Amino acid sequence: MAITAVQEEVRRETQAASSLQDLTRITTEQIAATVQLSRNTTSQYLNELLKQRTVIQIKSRPTYFADREAFAAQFFVPKLDVYASLDELAHEQISHNNVFKSFIGSDQSMKEDIERIITALAYPPNGLPFILSGSTGVGKSHLAKLAYEYCLQEGILKPNAPFITLNCAQYYHNPELLSSNLFGYTKGSFTGAVSDMKGMLEEANGGVLFLDECHRLDPESQEKLFSFMDTGTFQRMGDTGTIRHANVRLIFATTEDLQETFLQTFMRRIPIAVKVPNLNDRSKIELRSHIYKSFIDEATRLNMTITVSPWIINRLYNHTYKANIGELKSDIRILCARVFSKTDDKQKMVMTTENIGNGLLTDLLAVNEQETIVKDPVSFTPDSSLSDYIKAWHDDNALVNLLIQKCLQLDTDYQAHKVTEAVVKQQLARETAALMDQMVHQDKRFENESLKYMTAVIQKLFDYLNSSFFVKIKGNAVVAIANFLYRKRDFELTMTPANEAKIEQLLALLTEHATVEHQVLQAFLDLVRTQLDFRMDAFNQLLLLSYLVSLELNAEETGQHALILAHGFSTASSIADVVNQFLNHKVFDAYDMPLTVSVDQVKRFLVEYVKKYDCHKGLIVLVDMGSLMALPESLGDLLNGPLLLINNVSTQEALFVGEMIQQGAAIDEIGRRAQDKLLPQYKLTYPVIEKTPMIVTTCHTGVGSARQIQTLLEKSIPASVDYKVESVDYAFLRKYRETAPMFNQYDVVAIVGTNDPKLADVPFISLETLVSTEGTTVIHQLFPTISEPSVLAEINEKLIQNLSIERLLSAVTILDVHKVIASVGAMIERLEDGAKIHLSNNQRATLYVHISALIERLIRNDKPLSYTPAHPEQRVQGLAQLRRALSDIESTYAVTVSDGELNYLYDIVFGD
Repeated sequence: MAITAVQEEVRRETQAASSLQDLTRITTEQIAATVQLSRNTTSQYLNELLKQRTVIQIKSRPTYFADREAFAAQFFVPKLDVYASLDELAHEQISHNNVFKSFIGSDQSMKEDIERIITALAYPPNGLPFILSGSTGVGKSHLAKLAYEYCLQEGILKPNAPFITLNCAQYYHNPELLSSNLFGYTKGSFTGAVSDMKGMLEEANGGVLFLDECHRLDPESQEKLFSFMDTGTFQRMGDTGTIRHANVRLIFATTEDLQETFLQTFMRRIPIAVKVPNLNDRSKIELRSHIYKSFIDEATRLNMTITVSPWIINRLYNHTYKANIGELKSDIRILCARVFSKTDDKQKMVMTTENIGNGLLTDLLAVNEQETIVKDPVSFTPDSSLSDYIKAWHDDNALVNLLIQKCLQLDTDYQAHKVTEAVVKQQLARETAALMDQMVHQDKRFENESLKYMTAVIQKLFDYLNSSFFVKIKGNAVVAIANFLYRKRDFELTMTPANEAKIEQLLALLTEHATVEHQVLQAFLDLVRTQLDFRMDAFNQLLLLSYLVSLELNAEETGQHALILAHGFSTASSIADVVNQFLNHKVFDAYDMPLTVSVDQVKRFLVEYVKKYDCHKGLIVLVDMGSLMALPESLGDLLNGPLLLINNVSTQEALFVGEMIQQGAAIDEIGRRAQDKLLPQYKLTYPVIEKTPMIVTTCHTGVGSARQIQTLLEKSIPASVDYKVESVDYAFLRKYRETAPMFNQYDVVAIVGTNDPKLADVPFISLETLVSTEGTTVIHQLFPTISEPSVLAEINEKLIQNLSIERLLSAVTILDVHKVIASVGAMIERLEDGAKIHLSNNQRATLYVHISALIERLIRNDKPLSYTPAHPEQRVQGLAQLRRALSDIESTYAVTVSDGELNYLYDIVFGD
């Protein structure tokens, strides 16, 4: 038909549009020319499609059109059928995509909080004050600026409205100066006040005042502020006669606990408090988005394409960020700067482990890559948009709309007699179960109290329905339904009236062939309307009804039933779900018993169960506790068939029993075979794989000392070196020798300790030898599979540092031991490079301890060591090299090393 050709052309052009401006190509003339129809005929068809709500119209000169469904998929769901201009459509797009959309997490961990912020901003006449709390670097300042931009976007504030920021921490030691800057002052109110001065509160009149680090507000300033929040009035400092007014929206931010830091009278004036979570507590998609956004920002900054290896992205993803988003951005900027400095091509650069530098590589090597998110290099350009990447990660809205398309195709096939009612029912159940399963297993990295509440309410509703319909909807099914109901308001469904009619046809068809499920659904919807004030359209009802069908609530009555009873929130239902899916049929019902349930309550449940169902061919009950084996005695005359109870229920047991039920085995045979086959079996095997190298630590004084040596070695081994370290009791090692378990599972390459257990073919290295030997010979003996000198040197250096740390922890009281160790390590490296020498492990360990103690003595102004050598003229060059190597330490700690101390160090370094 010609009208179909017109519709297809409009859809094709709409799908090709990348911006609203591209819609100007879709005119009556253009469509008429493409489909080879007259302009009048094409115009008639377009008007008909408009009546059917298949297209939208933009009235301009000429008039533009767009396919409704394609437009919704490409841009947003349009509210109108006809728009007066392209600007009106663009304004709706801006309203739909408010500035908060750019805040990563606005649709996940921060979704509800941003809705609360919007509520606060829009409340007349001057909004509601709100406070943002959270650790440094989580994005509080950025969120405050977005709140201001939202007010401009929505017309809540005038276009020239001010946004004033006051960092209260800058005035922590001068509360009077803070008060004067905040409220203003009059001439002569204090020394230096030579004229009247407006405060920031007046400067922000008609706009927003953002008080960052507001925990630094002294009690007097808090009192003045809550008075202003009550009345909208204030006074300048020194002006007792003039009452001033300001229309200001107040935003506060703090890193401190709200209840312990502020006056209660102050906090009562701030009705909305928003906790911004740490980066490590955000959802996985949010963390990934921040990584990608940072790389996009750097690509824009450098105006070049940045291609990053998957190894780097995966480790950035698995890293724990102590300083939140600020740390992540800084890390990525440093990575980019390092690679940029080595790149000749200023149009593009490729970031790999080979060009990020040893220091950055070491930091990333320390990250345990628990989850891989990319397998191929990722490219970022100055024109990249975060949405370009996010679309491919996870999109519930796309999944729901895909389900709609499958439902519509199913209706088309049914109307064309290509499929039967039974196939329609089966397909709807299968597709819906797949969607709900994806929802219940999606990212749960951040906690959502509303979703928890929703889940609890839904569980109670289904518990209530149990008394009327005796259905068992628990565990994953409850969580899935709660997830769907919680997210359904965010789904932007793209359906025309014709498609809505098809969905209603499918709903009517499924209702006719799923009587019990429909009764349950209607009762459930009545409860939902009462408890949650939710309304369900035809598609939502179809989805929920199809999902209930997938749960097989109305399984075929056979006269034989199987039931799992287990304590816990979803223990029984989870086992039943898994087994029923494996068997591709509903074999087991489930009863999740609370941990506090009494035996009498379980008995009452079984009484109701046997009353409800015909169990004349037998009832098989799998229970998790032996105490429930006495249940048959309480059922008495209610039983009209045999009852088989089997305890110690597990997934394996349920699957074994379920298979026998499907095979039609007699109930007594099921009991006998379950008892014979399900007894636990013991078998110990060691993996036939290439054994991981292991170092054994031991000490004749006991395993406690051996564990200290183990910890020392583990701290010294880089993450890239795959070596195990295990502490073993010396007496145990002497007794069992090479038959000890670790020799079967690992390749024991060396033993480190205080006494040699004298094992053949396994070298023993004493702790003293490990520390006192020069070079890395002993280290190579300890790590025989490592040939790279740099890795061996790194292990050796870390070992000496960690030994020194252990010795210093009890000796140093003022300094940060780890920081001073790093400073001394850098000094030793400069000394070896400058003097062209190589210090032994013993010398290095002595320097770590001595210089650390030296710094602390100098900081405490203790009397320096007095030491004059016999031949000072022979030491001039060596002392100069020591002085140069110590320069950074003297600068960092503001100390001066005396000549006597310097000569003592000379003996350690250059002495025989």
